[in-house]
Amino acid sequence: MVSVQYRKVLLLSTVLLVLPDASAQTGSTDDSPGRELETSADDAGMSEAAPPIEVGPGGEITLERKQRTEMESLFGWHTHFLWESRYVTEGRDNLSGDGLASVSSEFIIGEANFLPWYAYGPGADYSELNLNFIYGILPTEDLAVYFGYNHIRARYLGEGANDNEISLDLVHKLIKHLAVAASIYHSFDASGSFMEMAVKYFDAPYKRAHYSVQAGLGVNAGYVSDGHTGLNNFQLRANVSYLPVIQVELYAYTGYSAAINRDAVRYAGDELLGDFFWGGVGFVYVF
Repeated sequence: MVSVQYRKVLLLSTVLLVLPDASAQTGSTDDSPGRELETSADDAGMSEAAPPIEVGPGGEITLERKQRTEMESLFGWHTHFLWESRYVTEGRDNLSGDGLASVSSEFIIGEANFLPWYAYGPGADYSELNLNFIYGILPTEDLAVYFGYNHIRARYLGEGANDNEISLDLVHKLIKHLAVAASIYHSFDASGSFMEMAVKYFDAPYKRAHYSVQAGLGVNAGYVSDGHTGLNNFQLRANVSYLPVIQVELYAYTGYSAAINRDAVRYAGDELLGDFFWGGVGFVYVF
């Protein structure tokens, strides 16, 4: 694990918007971009494969919304841009209040997904490159399983560091508009793991405007090697997106993270663990 703590894997907390759901074909208005997208979803047979994924806040890998997937399928390439007020992973404000700008995309290679992510924190002289390789399966209609590998290269105040991580994620649909996820990821550099559990509520996917709310718990098991083990943080996050035209989607989020059992006196790794608000704004462009 590199010099500051990151969350590199699948917290599949944008759960279920792309898991099969018979109700997904309703909810668009005739003038909505989603109306044009619905036909492509049926033609692509998307329900037969594991739901697509994308890079989200803090470099986390998340499930991609169904409407986003269909929008991207109509064009050759796409890219995501995001500005965040803090770089938050494992309940920690990694850059001590400085912001983070990032760019990412997704590429399908056979049954696998390649998701590069590059981020830069100008106020902290920090940069990071993630090369994510993810393979997903759909054992049942309501369960998605993902296996991941991530190569990380980071530079902080002129010093570089590398890490390699593996991950396992489960996403399960409970009822309409509600799903749960469990994730565990392991750092070879730190010889430790981090676990996260989340529940998410979301509105109907085929709308020009979309929102979701999620809550989760994090558990440290040596991933933050100099932090305390056990329950680590509780987090709430609200997400909203808007599709003004077929080639552009705007999105934003706001979140609150609360530390659990923080002890910065005994554990140096708990110093950045705290209670704080943060948020981000960005857009996706396809062409």
